[in-house]
Amino acid sequence: ERLQRAVLELHAQEKVSPLSGCLPGLLQVPAFFLLYHLFSSTTIGGESNSLLDHRLFSAPLGGRWADALADGGVFGPAGLVYLCLFALVAAVATVNFRRARRTTAGQPAPAVGGEQVPGLAAVARVTPFLSFLTLVSVAFVPLAAALYIVTSTAWSAAEQSLLYR
Repeated sequence: ERLQRAVLELHAQEKVSPLSGCLPGLLQVPAFFLLYHLFSSTTIGGESNSLLDHRLFSAPLGGRWADALADGGVFGPAGLVYLCLFALVAAVATVNFRRARRTTAGQPAPAVGGEQVPGLAAVARVTPFLSFLTLVSVAFVPLAAALYIVTSTAWSAAEQSLLYR
């Protein structure tokens, strides 16, 4: 609690947003957009994109969940790949959600100079649910980009579990 208060005081003193810690996560955005572009484009540099020919089991890496639904349905070969992917993402999101809830449970709303930081309580309530946005993104991006999201999220969850023991 003292550390949290000291960090908030430092943010206020230096006029830095508490959300500035999100910057390292934003460094992954160019890699994600590159993957998205690679597996969304049928041609690269005027040549046919051979990356779209590769598959994960029976699901094409350039395909999306909607494609899998149209080609065999939810329990079709490609649909099963996505169901496993969704189950993995949901498990990782649940672990992250529970850890975030446990971390914030019972902690009073931090205040700087006797005043509560505006909007911080709302951010604290919403933040644990952000991990479930990965489910939405996995449903709409190409499978290769979805695999990147799942791998990155699972790695971060495992890393945080190890570090916070």
